[in-house]
Amino acid sequence: MSEVVGLRLPLSTDLARFSLLLWQDSIPHRIAEERGMQVLWVGSDQHAAQVKTLYERLQTGDPELAGTIERRRVQPKRAWYRRFFSVPVVAILLFLSFLGALLPALDRDYQYLPYLSFYQLYVVDGTLRGDWPIGQLWRVITPAFLHFGVLHIVFNSLWLWELGGMIERRQGAVRILGLVLLIAAGSNIAQAISSVSLFGGMSGVIYGLLGYIVIWNRLRPTQVFPLAKGVATIMLVWLLICVAGFTELLGLGSIANTAHVSGLLLGFVLGLAAALLDRKPI
Repeated sequence: MSEVVGLRLPLSTDLARFSLLLWQDSIPHRIAEERGMQVLWVGSDQHAAQVKTLYERLQTGDPELAGTIERRRVQPKRAWYRRFFSVPVVAILLFLSFLGALLPALDRDYQYLPYLSFYQLYVVDGTLRGDWPIGQLWRVITPAFLHFGVLHIVFNSLWLWELGGMIERRQGAVRILGLVLLIAAGSNIAQAISSVSLFGGMSGVIYGLLGYIVIWNRLRPTQVFPLAKGVATIMLVWLLICVAGFTELLGLGSIANTAHVSGLLLGFVLGLAAALLDRKPI
């Protein structure tokens, strides 16, 4: 992987505290001595721009940034379970998703599952039908928590923790909650319009969060989310595989592709709006 010069400074400059800040902000880097100078190398132009902005803030004595470094330096290593408290909204969403994964397995007679599906489904003359959820607005959101199978819940939980946690830690609980509700509602409605069926899962939301992060990183290069290189490409390739129908050929069942695609597009729109309107430093 090619590297980019983030900073070039005299050997007398102490970069220990600044390096700590970069690692805490998930910015991979290395510091080397070259031709009588210290050179801080990073992996991308986006990270280089972010490094320069952070260093300038540190040099001007930004009290918030300096205080952050000191708090992080003395902060003890947290137990793994305490990490959930740093992202309470994502933790609650994961808990509800696990409950939504248990429900189809336990409710064999489908007595309670229909209350959480988008449609109140029933069969007429061998045809599956459903009533639009007028006055039952929770049905616009609750399908996101329903999961069918172990792979379904594991895949979605891992990406929700990674992408959702990334957003909540950087931009707060209100932002991630608003994104999840908007993307869940939009992707569920789009999927319901495409067909009357029993569908569920957090995948539409996950693709929406991915779209949000990708657009944000493009438009706000000094405040990028630490999204690993290649993740967006892998997820988009998987989306194309699903849309092409290969998952059904592999025996993985039908996929709510409309929810995935609409969620991604909503994420792009929300990322664009946030990047243009949110001028508060993060």
